[in-house]
Amino acid sequence: MNSTLDSSLIGTKAFPAVSIIVPTHPQYPQYKLDRDHLQHLLTEAEQQLLEHHGKQKANMIMDRLHSAVNGINFGALTQGLAIYVSSEVQRVINLPFEVTEKVIVDDSFEIRDLLYAAKLNKHFLALIISQNKVSTLFGFGNLFVPVRYGKMPKGVRDVMNQHSLPGWDYLDTKAYDEKNIHNYLRFIDQVIEEENRGSEFPVIVLGDKKINGYIRNHTRNGKHIIGYVDGNYEHITLPEIRKRVEPILQQLSEQEERQALEQLGAAIGNGHYAAGVAEVWRAAAEARGRLLVVEKDYRIAARFGEDNYTILVDDAVETARHKIADAVDDIIEMVLQNNGEVVFVGNGRLEQQQHIALITRY
Repeated sequence: MNSTLDSSLIGTKAFPAVSIIVPTHPQYPQYKLDRDHLQHLLTEAEQQLLEHHGKQKANMIMDRLHSAVNGINFGALTQGLAIYVSSEVQRVINLPFEVTEKVIVDDSFEIRDLLYAAKLNKHFLALIISQNKVSTLFGFGNLFVPVRYGKMPKGVRDVMNQHSLPGWDYLDTKAYDEKNIHNYLRFIDQVIEEENRGSEFPVIVLGDKKINGYIRNHTRNGKHIIGYVDGNYEHITLPEIRKRVEPILQQLSEQEERQALEQLGAAIGNGHYAAGVAEVWRAAAEARGRLLVVEKDYRIAARFGEDNYTILVDDAVETARHKIADAVDDIIEMVLQNNGEVVFVGNGRLEQQQHIALITRY
């Protein structure tokens, strides 16, 4: 299982495509309840499959669903699970945030929770510096992977030995030590600049105030460094790293939300936008979507009108032959497929736009 956004799920059409989203608990005995409850959700999925797709297809999909569930390690859960199964796809994905339970049988997968997980859990590089060692970790959510750069000095002694042999100019040992530390930090900064070129990952630096202060004033990676954490972290654990960087990542998400709302305000001013689920659907279907801004928990069912560009939200939705279980999720897929972007904002931030708005290309 993983917690990344699998691009192969976006826009995948399958008849049927089953999406099961379920809250989970990482500790015993709650995960026993998760296992039992999941069996009830499989029964619910089977009923939907039998009702709309017949016994033969239902049996085939249920075999794949049971296979997917049997592969879950219920002792290593986070806060949510996403299970995606069709005749071609079988995925089980951990979601590191609270989710709303859903069982959806449709012609495409429900990917909003995956996208939100990817937005919530930014990729970043954690650079942990002390005089004795440098550690670099690639972070995503609660996952950290050590990254090793061949040119990276192991500690300040590497710089002392190779780049600044002591002599009569260094009778002042304090000045000598200071010069070595500065050389050491410059080398680290240069390696990060070279290795991050092209990938452009955000960088978070963890070090004591002196180290962080020097990097702040002399770094060539200023546009990539999104925050500093002061302290001695030479022996820090991975959970502690996550705890220390969380406020910086939260600020980054809040900044993204502010920028999206500012862009929306400008788009409203020049008329390049759509608001409300019906208008946004049409613009997205016409491939005009540049940036979708949507409240994170906004969901709404709809039905098709006279063509695929028109959807209706009315009393006839529940009995419609071709009901759209979550029109917002389908809009997200259309925007992403046409090289647009999606930003989730807090509930209530888009009241005037009926909870969803799209900045259009024209």
